[in-house]
Amino acid sequence: MTGNEGNVQYMRSLIGKPTDRGRWGMTPPTSNAYYNSLLNEIVFPAGILQPPAFSVDNLDAVNYGAIGVIIGHEISHGFDDQGAQFDAQGRLNNWWTADDLKKFQTKTACVVDQFDNYYIEPTIHHNGNLVLGESIGDLAGAKVAYLAFQKAQQKTPAPDVDGFTADQQFFIAWGQFRGDEERPEFARKMIQGDEHPVAKYRVIGPLSNMPAFAKAFSCKADSAMVRPAEKRCEVW
Repeated sequence: MTGNEGNVQYMRSLIGKPTDRGRWGMTPPTSNAYYNSLLNEIVFPAGILQPPAFSVDNLDAVNYGAIGVIIGHEISHGFDDQGAQFDAQGRLNNWWTADDLKKFQTKTACVVDQFDNYYIEPTIHHNGNLVLGESIGDLAGAKVAYLAFQKAQQKTPAPDVDGFTADQQFFIAWGQFRGDEERPEFARKMIQGDEHPVAKYRVIGPLSNMPAFAKAFSCKADSAMVRPAEKRCEVW
């Protein structure tokens, strides 16, 4: 029996049985996380609660900028283009008012357009619709983690480190955690079917929409890391 056959047999054995909410879709040492819309659950295995995503020895700016954005990302999956189609009980059910749904679709169209215009080579660009869910997660995750970091600083102000302000440290942490270097061959493969953008644009994409980033690094209005106000995307 192949691995796939075994998996199919196992999944079939679950039919008609009560939902086991203690069963994970990842092993504990896996360095990843996920949101399951059918169960309305979020899972963070122990494997991702390690450096560089998280450490009890990290400054708040680093933890909020890394694992904080990841946590916000997974929460936001419940309200991305796919998760928003499921209600609180995990049922595929339209719970939106017609007006709210229209506004939501307008906001997500901005993200689609943004990523349609991210090229990995002169003639090869992302499919904005394909990466929409993950890009909403990154955009909303960065925003909510930054807001949480600002709230934390009201109690415990974060210090400057090596000439970098607390806000700069926050954004740098996301870039260091998420901004992997990828070979051109791998990037070409990713954009054909992976719902995640290449790592470079998982950093550039959301942060270029955040006025707080531009302020932190004193970016000029025509900077490549600043989207014009009329094109700035904000879903949540």
